Amino acid sequence: MSKITKNYQQLAAGIGFGYDESDNCLYGVRNGYEILIYANDPRYPYLLSITTSARSGSCILGKEENKLFTKSVKPAAALTQKDSLITAVSKNMNGNQDKARENMNYLLDAMTAFLHERGFEPCCQLCGTASQTVGFAVEKARMHLCSNCAARMKSENEVKFQEKDSRSGNIVGGIVGAVLGSLVGVLCIIVINQLGYVAAISGVVMAVCTVKGYELLGGRLGKIGIVICCVIMLVMTYIGNRLNCGIIIAKELKMNVFDAFQAIPMFRAIGRVDSAAYFGSLAMTYVFTALGAVPTIMNVVKNKKNENRVVQIGNATIQNDINNF
Repeated sequence: MSKITKNYQQLAAGIGFGYDESDNCLYGVRNGYEILIYANDPRYPYLLSITTSARSGSCILGKEENKLFTKSVKPAAALTQKDSLITAVSKNMNGNQDKARENMNYLLDAMTAFLHERGFEPCCQLCGTASQTVGFAVEKARMHLCSNCAARMKSENEVKFQEKDSRSGNIVGGIVGAVLGSLVGVLCIIVINQLGYVAAISGVVMAVCTVKGYELLGGRLGKIGIVICCVIMLVMTYIGNRLNCGIIIAKELKMNVFDAFQAIPMFRAIGRVDSAAYFGSLAMTYVFTALGAVPTIMNVVKNKKNENRVVQIGNATIQNDINNF
């Protein structure tokens, strides 16, 4: 368990909320308002967004309300409204757990009192109907939905998932697309190496272009597609490094680049190319490509898992079950 997860769990327990580790979100009800608490930017895990869905017939939260709220509520950095979504942003909650709990409790009570005084009533974030809501993870977003909208979105997304899942992928087309896309990554490796650098950005370019190329010509990207893309990236990274070496030799010996590319084993055998330096460069290129490609591929896999997802925050199962809503 990470330190951040442990801190979130302790904070949730301290304010009487639940904690959904899969969505990294605290959830609960405070003074009649259904609340979700989460880090909008994972790079700053202790700058927390506190959201609810509510409307008022007489008030819209603008700059003046934001100024009034943040001036009187010290733990708050902002209070904004977009349609029915109300968001308060906390100041840094990192540090002493007792102080964080005290600040969050104060912020929640102050926010809900502020909304109540201005006539804000809980409503569905999607349809605007005045009703109690429940937090749902909808693909990568978090939303406050009524039971009808949650059921409808779940049904619509299941249909979309089934339609997409039923489409058979074209593996041959995917391989062609991935190879074509990876050529952009090869070009990036060569350009950066010719400038005298080795950078992880070439791995990002290689991964993104390879995957997008596969999807464009192959359609559905499943586990097989991801494996194929990874193999192609390994091969094309080798080719990119070898082609870079061939360009250097071609410049020095004033010969054709592709002849130099083919002759590299011979140049290594006669000592014209230092084998240790050549394989050291290849290893370095693989390392930096991996630094860029691995997070990119992991992000692709994560996004695929989130596609067409409608899950009640706090549910232990992945069944999108709203029967107990």
